[in-house]
Amino acid sequence: MEQLNGGRRGRVLDIGCGRGLLLQQFKQLGWEVQGTELDDKSAAFPREVLGLPIQTGELAEMNFPDEHFDAVIMWHVLEHVPTVPTLMAEVSRILKPGGILLVGVPNFGSIEARFCQAGWFHLDVPRHLNHFTKAVLREKLSVAGFKPENFSWFAPEYDSFSFVQSILNRIGLRHNLLYNFLRGRTAKVLGERTTPPIQLILTLILAAPLGVLSLFFTTVVGLIGQGATITVFARKPPGGQKEE
Repeated sequence: MEQLNGGRRGRVLDIGCGRGLLLQQFKQLGWEVQGTELDDKSAAFPREVLGLPIQTGELAEMNFPDEHFDAVIMWHVLEHVPTVPTLMAEVSRILKPGGILLVGVPNFGSIEARFCQAGWFHLDVPRHLNHFTKAVLREKLSVAGFKPENFSWFAPEYDSFSFVQSILNRIGLRHNLLYNFLRGRTAKVLGERTTPPIQLILTLILAAPLGVLSLFFTTVVGLIGQGATITVFARKPPGGQKEE
C-alpha cells in the first residue's frame, strides 16, 4: 500500500471492494477512502460493520468528478467486467494525472493455466468474462492511457489455493469440490448435485500435501513471471497524455 501515491496520503477508490478490508487498511493509514459494489447486499458488510462509504451500481453512473482520486484499485475485478474499455476510460477520467492504478487479475498465460486447462480454478466460467495474459493486460492499460510500471506474479491469498484446487480438478476429482466444501452455502462456482463420499474423502486427503507443495511451486513460478495471477501498478501520465 505504501507504493501507492509514492507513500503520500490521498483519496483512494476501490472498485468492487468486497468486504472492504483493503479500504479499512487505507483508512487506518490516513487515506480518504471510497468503495463501490454492484448492489446493497454486497455493500452491507463494509457499510454496516466497517462503517465505510460504499456506493452501489455501475461506476459510470456514480458521477465522480474529473481527476478526483489519487489512486484506484481494481483487485480481481476486470475479469468480471463485460466492457473493459468502457470501465478503463471511466477510471482514467476520475484518476488524477500522475495517479496510480492497481490491478490484479488471473494470469491466463501461467504454467498452471496451461497445464490444468479446463480444470484451472481461475478459469471460472461463466463468472469470468475476460482472461488476461501480461501482453493483453498491458495493451488494455496502454489503450486507456496508463503506463504500466511494475508487474508481479505472486498473490499468496489467491495462488496457493488456486494451485491445490486446479490440481485436484486436473486429476479428475469433482470440479472445484474443495472450494465448494470450504465455502458451503456461499460457494459460487459449483452447481447443486450429489457428490459421492469417496470424492470428498480423496479431496481432503490430497489437499494437505498439495497445500505444502503449493508454497514451493507458487514461489518459483512467481519469481519467473509465471504465477497464476498478475498484479500491476500503472500510472496515469502527468498531463493525461497517452502512453506511446
